[in-house]
Amino acid sequence: MINSIEELLDEARKKTTQSVVVAGAGGREVLKSVAEAESEEILHPILVGDKDLIKREAESIGFSLDEERIISAEGKAEICRRSTELLADGSADVMMKGLVDTSRLMREILRDKYDLKTERLISHIVLAEVPAVDRLFLISDGGMNINPSLSEKIEIIQNAINAARRLGWSQPKVALMAAVEKVRDNIPATQEAAILSKMADRGQVEGGIVDGPFALDNALSPEAARIKGIEGEVAGQADILITPDLNSGNLLGKSVIYMGGGRFAALLGGTRKPIVVTSRSDSADVRFISLSAAVVMAESQET
Repeated sequence: MINSIEELLDEARKKTTQSVVVAGAGGREVLKSVAEAESEEILHPILVGDKDLIKREAESIGFSLDEERIISAEGKAEICRRSTELLADGSADVMMKGLVDTSRLMREILRDKYDLKTERLISHIVLAEVPAVDRLFLISDGGMNINPSLSEKIEIIQNAINAARRLGWSQPKVALMAAVEKVRDNIPATQEAAILSKMADRGQVEGGIVDGPFALDNALSPEAARIKGIEGEVAGQADILITPDLNSGNLLGKSVIYMGGGRFAALLGGTRKPIVVTSRSDSADVRFISLSAAVVMAESQET
């Protein structure tokens, strides 16, 4: 199991170098992350977008770039289409979203002709490291599904478990999050967590241990779980935090870096090949970590 971001980066360096297509590669932070990953022999880049802009931004950061790696595409729609084609036809093993809208890229990825999604819905997964927690943990879903139903949450849970297993967890522990750890009739998230936990007990989720509801403290801290008298394999030891909705997931994920001094990667779950989806405002470090996680995951492709 990978216990830190540095261990993740070390693992990526050991893997076979992967081809990565970048959709909208004309951003400086995007190119910084690609340059660092290439220098570490983690990836071979395929850069899709405005050729002149990519060359100009690469030169501005001292990134020596072979023009054969650049595929010229005009307009966001063409960039998304060409990038997705390269991922689908095997020219690339991994995709990273650069300076294109997530919604536009997702419309392309979801086209049946590319066969890039599994039978489950696509969800957003953050792999986080914060100083206050002694291990890496995953957060989902703060980027794709606004107010998922019970059946959709089962798919979100399964996507997160599969991602964790591809990153080295053998049986990840999943905490279903709410404001409190007891089921209350006036807090629907606690009721849904209890139902989902029972659904997992009945075999509707595979490969992980699922329990809930949990509040944030007793999901991550063994001491908080002990004080509150919460027992079980997940209590205080969660590897995955499943949030009730997109709002709570997005706030939790962003608080990791902006308030918790943490580092993170951001990828999609439910796709046949790893796809990095970060915010356009994210730093080169976030993108580099995300690319490294995707490369580690690429050798165990979903079906």
